[in-house]
Amino acid sequence: MRSMTFWKLSAILLALNFCACGAIEAQRQAEEAKKQEFVHRVDMAHIWVTTGTPPPGKPYTVLGDLSYTVPFTPDAIDAAQMQDKLKKIAFDKYPDTVDAVIKEDSNVSSDGSSVTVTAQAIQYESSVDREALHKMNEGLVASPNNQ
Repeated sequence: MRSMTFWKLSAILLALNFCACGAIEAQRQAEEAKKQEFVHRVDMAHIWVTTGTPPPGKPYTVLGDLSYTVPFTPDAIDAAQMQDKLKKIAFDKYPDTVDAVIKEDSNVSSDGSSVTVTAQAIQYESSVDREALHKMNEGLVASPNNQ
């Protein structure tokens, strides 16, 4: 009878151990997802969009041309939405290298049915800003309410 109790108790402890390991792994995955979300937000915030060119004296390399066409609507010509869409396209195409989107331009088709937005994605020769932003949350003290 004692050996049955021992085995039952062992089985319960083993099950609790597996549950604890699962909980710890879930917590690690949640923390990693939070970190990746932060990195993505920092990367997107880092990219700036301009209709002009970069500041003089700051060397850069053109990564490539960006372009999209959408049906004409008031939202299609909204500057903030155009910038957000260009940022997303640039980040999707050049996730680890894009620093800015320059020479943003929009044209309405001759029949007024669509809008085409074009620009260039660039990378500065020195991406110190991006590297500094990625290290921004290292060594910080966690808040009591875990935010």
